[in-house]
Amino acid sequence: MGRFTRRWILPVFYLTDHWISRVGLWLVMSAVVLWIFLTGASEASGYLGILQFVALPVLFFAGLALVPVGISLQRRREAPDHHLHLPARIEWGNPRIQRLLVFLAVATGFNVVVGGALSYRTVRYMETTNFCGTACHQVMGPEYAAHLAGGAHGQVRCVDCHVGEGAGAKIAAKWNGTRQLFLLLTNRYSRPVPSPPHGLKSSAETCENCHNRAHDYGDRLWRRSRFDDAGERLDTALMMKVGRIHGAHLGRGRRIVYRAADAGRKAMMAVRVEGGETYGGAGSGGFEREMDCLDCHNRPAHAFETAERAVDREMTAGVLPQKVPQFRRAALAVLAKGYASREAAAEQIPAALLAYYKQNAPDAMVLHRTELERAGGRLVALYQQNVYPEMKLTWGSYPRHDGHTDSPGCFRCHNEELKTKSGQTMTQDCESCHKVLGVEEKNLASLQELGG
Repeated sequence: MGRFTRRWILPVFYLTDHWISRVGLWLVMSAVVLWIFLTGASEASGYLGILQFVALPVLFFAGLALVPVGISLQRRREAPDHHLHLPARIEWGNPRIQRLLVFLAVATGFNVVVGGALSYRTVRYMETTNFCGTACHQVMGPEYAAHLAGGAHGQVRCVDCHVGEGAGAKIAAKWNGTRQLFLLLTNRYSRPVPSPPHGLKSSAETCENCHNRAHDYGDRLWRRSRFDDAGERLDTALMMKVGRIHGAHLGRGRRIVYRAADAGRKAMMAVRVEGGETYGGAGSGGFEREMDCLDCHNRPAHAFETAERAVDREMTAGVLPQKVPQFRRAALAVLAKGYASREAAAEQIPAALLAYYKQNAPDAMVLHRTELERAGGRLVALYQQNVYPEMKLTWGSYPRHDGHTDSPGCFRCHNEELKTKSGQTMTQDCESCHKVLGVEEKNLASLQELGG
């Protein structure tokens, strides 16, 4: 055993005779042991996933880097003929050198296998929605929650829309992530998280991987309901000419370039139709961008509602009471109040709803107290889905542009301010985009005919 130790175990001491090398080897072995114990953990396991797929690889490669640093420092400190270290002159026929090379080859093979597995799992994990949403919990928490509740796009990975294809796109994304990490650590990140168009991938790289630009979507029924103070349902219905709208803006051979005055694209300075007219153009500044799907469908995921939309949707679905007098008015009044935190809102909203009825409709509170108490809890859920005071994110912080109810939307371009040299403006004829079937009508006959 003594001879075996001298021949094959002593090479280990070449690597660990300095305290820095010992620390490095300890980090490597600790990372490997923890990785083995955590093997099988789900990539959706929150902070445990960050530990396994991010922290452990960092420890492993940091440890590997420290080992040669310690060896170099030890060689400078010790005599050249020290029995644990390499001789001053390297001779390939020297048995000590040969045994060290065999050991290094075996150790390198082990490190390549473990390091490769760790690197692969790390890259794969960093492309998961869980990593994007939980690594910076407070900052991306609202976006993560909205994404999971995002309907048809709730199962689409963040990287499919925000990174793009190819090694260059991935490297750029990781560099941008490093910058964002620095902003997080220095508490200099924006509140709420901005959605600038400069960093957007084009719809050709994202949306059009699933949606065909050339497809004719025809006409689609759009409807929205709300309830008046007496609990009567009022319906608005439009037959949207979706195929015509898409063709006019993104049809074959159609190219539109606009100049926006602000990063939110809420105001346009000029619109140029390639091969056609230019509308506006006065003034300077702003930025130019070629129009695509994301200029109207600007919240295909991470959608946040206005209080009106949220309450109307829940009342229409029967989740919130429909027949309780003044309920819509009361709910909007309660949700519009400022609350110090989400926890404070959870405590105060139910009480605020009852207080409203006690002051404005005491008879209704007596008759419908159970419904109101249950509705208070649901209003808390709506508030917490859309409002995050710590991120300065409130109702309407992210307006939707696919229409003109929550924001100017279509009228950013279709208005009286943007004109050609001859004074022509873009059409504002309602019938060019939709046929109005009814606006806030009771028992809307058109919906009855369509089976609505």
